[in-house]
Amino acid sequence: MLRHKSGLRKVLSRTTPVTIFILLFMFGLSIGSNESILSNIHKDGVKAGAIAVLGVAGSIAATTACIKFTNRKGGIK
Repeated sequence: MLRHKSGLRKVLSRTTPVTIFILLFMFGLSIGSNESILSNIHKDGVKAGAIAVLGVAGSIAATTACIKFTNRKGGIK
């Protein structure tokens, strides 16, 4: 699908990290602006930390899978 569109692949390779950064930034803002999380940080700190860490880990895993999937020999099937 993308093997014949090298221009699109270049654009995607440049915009993917920026998009992930924006998504993670927005994720952090949503956690930081949530009053219930911040007011109960002493009780729910472990949960909030786990959510943040798992969100970052999930983003990294999804990005890695997408990169491997699109860079297979022969392109996307």
